[in-house]
Amino acid sequence: MKKYSYTILLAASFLVVLIAWSSGALVLENHASGTPTGQTDTTWEEPTALARLPLDRLSQAARREPEPVTEKEPPKMPKPEEEKPREPVFYKAGVSYFQDALFIGDSRTVGLSEYGDLGEAEVFADSGMNLYVIYKKQLAVTSGEKRKLEEVLTERQFGKIYLMLGINELGYSYEKTVERYKELLERMRELQPDAIFFLEANLHISQRKSETSEVYNNESIDRFNQAVKQMADGKTSFYIDVNEIFDDENGNLDQKYTADDAHVLGKYYADWVEWILTKAVKTTPGAQR
Repeated sequence: MKKYSYTILLAASFLVVLIAWSSGALVLENHASGTPTGQTDTTWEEPTALARLPLDRLSQAARREPEPVTEKEPPKMPKPEEEKPREPVFYKAGVSYFQDALFIGDSRTVGLSEYGDLGEAEVFADSGMNLYVIYKKQLAVTSGEKRKLEEVLTERQFGKIYLMLGINELGYSYEKTVERYKELLERMRELQPDAIFFLEANLHISQRKSETSEVYNNESIDRFNQAVKQMADGKTSFYIDVNEIFDDENGNLDQKYTADDAHVLGKYYADWVEWILTKAVKTTPGAQR
C-alpha cells in the first residue's frame, strides 16, 4: 500500500513540473514573437527606430548633446537712400522780386545798392562789415534812420534775405568764422521764420592780388564759400555763386572787370543784379518747413 502511494505521489510531482515547464516555454515564445502573454493581437506596434539601435549606439544617442538652436538673422532690408538737398528750380524775376527783400553784407553789397537797382529792398551793409561786429553796427536803412541788425529783423518780416559775408574775416580763425556764420543764420531763422535765405558766395579777387597774400587769396575764399554752400538746404536756403559770370579761365576775378583787384567796376554791378534776378525761387515762404 505504501509502495503504491509513493508511486502516485511521484507521478503527481512529475505532472506539476511538466505543467510549469510548459507555461515558461509559452511565455518565452510569446516574448520572442512580439506578442504579449495571453494576447493574440497581430497589430502590436513595431519598436521605434531608436529602440532598434544596438545597445552601444543607443547609449551614445542618449548621451548626445542636443543640437544648439541658432536663430537665423532676419533678412537685411535695403537702407533707404539719404535725402539729398534738392536742386533749386530758379527762374528769372523782375526787380519787383526785391520788394520784400533784405540784403546784408560788406562793401560788395554796398556796391550793389549804389550802382545796381535793388528796387524797394532793404539794405544793411557797410564796407567794414564782418561777422564779428555785425550785431554792434548801427547803420542807416532806407527810412534814413539808423538801426542795428536785430532791430531791422524784428521790425519787419521779409520774404527773402540775401547774405554775403566772409571776405573781411579771412584773417580770423576759419573754424570760428564758420561757426559765427552758422550762429547768425540760425538767429535770423528765429527772427524771420518765413524768409527764404540766399547764401551768396564771396566774390573772388584777381590773380595778381591773390598771389601776393597768404591770407587774402582765392584758395581761402573758396574754402569759406564751400562751408557756406554746405549750410544751404535747398528748401528754405539756397547757395548762389556770382563768380560764374566774373571769373577768368583760372577761377580768379577777371582783370577786365576790376580796377582794384577786389571789386567789380561800378558799371558791372547792374549785371550782377540782373544775374541775381535769374536765381529767383518759386516757393511760398515757410511752406516747406
